[in-house]
Amino acid sequence: MNNVSSLFESVFLLLIMLFSASVLTELSMSAPTTVFVSPPSNTVAVGQTFFVDIRISAVSDLYGWEFKLGWNPSLLDVVDVIEGSFLKQGGRETFFTKSIYNAEGYILVDCTLLGSVPGVSGDGTLASVKFYAEKEGYSVLDLYDTKLINAQEQQITHTANDGSVTISESVGGIVIPVNKLELLAPWIGIASTTTFATCLIVFLVRRRKRKG
Repeated sequence: MNNVSSLFESVFLLLIMLFSASVLTELSMSAPTTVFVSPPSNTVAVGQTFFVDIRISAVSDLYGWEFKLGWNPSLLDVVDVIEGSFLKQGGRETFFTKSIYNAEGYILVDCTLLGSVPGVSGDGTLASVKFYAEKEGYSVLDLYDTKLINAQEQQITHTANDGSVTISESVGGIVIPVNKLELLAPWIGIASTTTFATCLIVFLVRRRKRKG
């Protein structure tokens, strides 16, 4: 009887393990393909240049892609757009184009593999965008009109996630949000008063020595 019970328990545990492995496999296979701005949020200083990446995750057989990225043109300018390494894996050749419209506040970027080669799968960087911060403020980095094509020229279903950037004043090389500067005001006042008092004491001591 004990042998039968032990055998039953072993079979039951085996079935649980097989079911768990099947569920994990289905979950990994069903992970949605996502195109997204990285980092999702950023804080920079006025006058600073900075990069954001347009990345992709959980894609299968990607042969070509296209996207638009929009921003507040009164706050930011795009300096350059650089092709990422994702489609170039394995020495594949690509054709990459970019159009920058700073006055309107958006870019149009696309890239495709060349020749009869399979698409690329996995995660990686599609492009890097170099920005220049002109004024203080907040801007959404709107990722839209994204298109993904596989090697059979079929659309790849995916989602697109935006990013954002906050542009703040720079004090002593440290980026401090404008709404936090008021917290520093009392300390700035104390520092200024202390400096003035120290200078006054030095001046009076030197003056007394000269008279003596």
